[in-house]
Amino acid sequence: MKQFWSGLALFLEVSLLAALLTIIVNRQLPTNPAILIWAAGLLAVLSWATTIGAPWPVARRITLHGALVSGAVLFLIPFAWLIGTTLKYNSNIFIFPPRWLPSLPRVVDRSPYVVAAPHIRRPSGVSATHWRKLAPELRDILWTGARPYLPPHSLNLVQRTAARRAVGMLLLRHFIAATPRSLWRTDAQALGAARRFNSKNAAREVWKRILREVVIRHITVKALDQKDYRIPLDTIHWHVRGPAKLLHSPKNTVVAYHFRHRRSFSIIADFPRPPQVKKLLGVDVSLREDRSWHYLHVILEENSQRYVNANAFYLGAKEVQDLSFKIHHLSPSNQCSLGIWPLVRRPKSGSQYNRPGWIRLKLKVVQTSQLAAAFHKFTRSYVDTWYADPNWLNYLYNTLFLAVMNVILTILGCSMVAYAFARLHWPGRDTCFAILLGTMMLPGAVTMIPVFLIFKDLGWYNTLLPLWVPAIFGGGFNVFMLRQFMKGVPRELEEAALIDGCGWFGIYWRIVLPLMKMALVAIAIFTFMGSWNDFMGPLIYLNNDKLYTLPMGLYTFQTKHNSQFGLLMAASTMMILPIIVIFFFSQRYFLEGITLTGVKG
Repeated sequence: MKQFWSGLALFLEVSLLAALLTIIVNRQLPTNPAILIWAAGLLAVLSWATTIGAPWPVARRITLHGALVSGAVLFLIPFAWLIGTTLKYNSNIFIFPPRWLPSLPRVVDRSPYVVAAPHIRRPSGVSATHWRKLAPELRDILWTGARPYLPPHSLNLVQRTAARRAVGMLLLRHFIAATPRSLWRTDAQALGAARRFNSKNAAREVWKRILREVVIRHITVKALDQKDYRIPLDTIHWHVRGPAKLLHSPKNTVVAYHFRHRRSFSIIADFPRPPQVKKLLGVDVSLREDRSWHYLHVILEENSQRYVNANAFYLGAKEVQDLSFKIHHLSPSNQCSLGIWPLVRRPKSGSQYNRPGWIRLKLKVVQTSQLAAAFHKFTRSYVDTWYADPNWLNYLYNTLFLAVMNVILTILGCSMVAYAFARLHWPGRDTCFAILLGTMMLPGAVTMIPVFLIFKDLGWYNTLLPLWVPAIFGGGFNVFMLRQFMKGVPRELEEAALIDGCGWFGIYWRIVLPLMKMALVAIAIFTFMGSWNDFMGPLIYLNNDKLYTLPMGLYTFQTKHNSQFGLLMAASTMMILPIIVIFFFSQRYFLEGITLTGVKG
């Protein structure tokens, strides 16, 4: 009977792990009931065979360890989702079926290009063997019907085979969704419906979805008085250096490149400065990127002055963005997540661009390896989060200062009070200890307003003092915990110290504190975590964003970027990682301190 229940438990554990692995790899569980029944039966046979064939102690150990592993994996899912969200594009966060594993950036040596179409499901009632023969014919028919609606200038730049397959696959998905099930009875009906399928709107939608290209829509000059002046495209003098060419149209300029022997190219735009611009602040570039993750170096030259982008910029998006490149000492803003990139002055050796009344904008694209592209893609959310708020260093410093001060003062204050209650004899000791324990029954909401009024009368409002000074007075739970620990310390140690001439404070400092290391570490961890995650205290006492802690900074960051989930998850990850690291490095002391094991005589 024991083997039966052990096998049942092992079956549930293995089924949970197999289901999670299938969802991560395949994005969802199989929809065919036969496959589910076959997999469940196989796992059941393996589980009961393991518990019946192995000795009972071994089977019991396997079941217990399986339960621990399954529980750990289950509770790690939210944290894995948090980390995974920071590594994805925003368009891949809320899709069904969900994409659990972030995709690697593709190797791009030429642009424009088309991305591969995802796999499509065959219609119900069509066998897999028959579908493999029918699908290519349908794709060719749909491609032939959609080709006249595709832009010829883009179609001539991409690889025709890749475009044919990607467009045909996505149009086939539209065709399956729009075709009634009755038309799949014979091949003639399906092929005839494909020839009659109106793919005009679907073809344009599909082409916009799979095409990746670098397009410069327009260039705008920003004056110091915050007025914008768009530069007409026909007044710009374009120059190209390297393996690239420009295709101009009345609305935009397409950049076509192909890296072969050279790993970089430059696009130079010379244009007259608008006469209304007395002082240049920067330029705005309406740019569509190709998600190649190649490095883009921006250089702005005017009146013998040269400005370059201070932060690294990579072609990692696919939508049209209005990127603002501002001279940093004129506009000290650095919010890359909002498209504001600072330009800093750099000396230029050799020839100077000194054409009166003209401005030169140079865009230099440098090819990156796949490893570098993956690194930049997976750290993009963290970098943008860091630059999105200029006060992150202040948040981090304030949080660390409060955490360290609270830990030090709590350890000193609580250990002294606990020592007085545990080892010293004085009138009213038990009564005072009972009153101290009674304070644990008072909710924080009851004392919140009186304590706030006290600190406000002291002049401590909008300072960090109310958040760390009260730690010196200790807390009921910590004092009770240390008192119970101290009562386990043998009195023979104190008596020997008294005989040697040591005072009560010396006994506390030299004997009791070293023996309480485990309990003090546990209290330090509790205090550090409480101070690090404290949100209510800074919300009540602070009104200056320079004094905010990480929880308050995260709250203000959420109000500004509530729709950018990648940035929000990156900010949350940056906040909880120190707690996780501290716990893993100090978990042994934490667990030993919680058990309150004293010194045995």
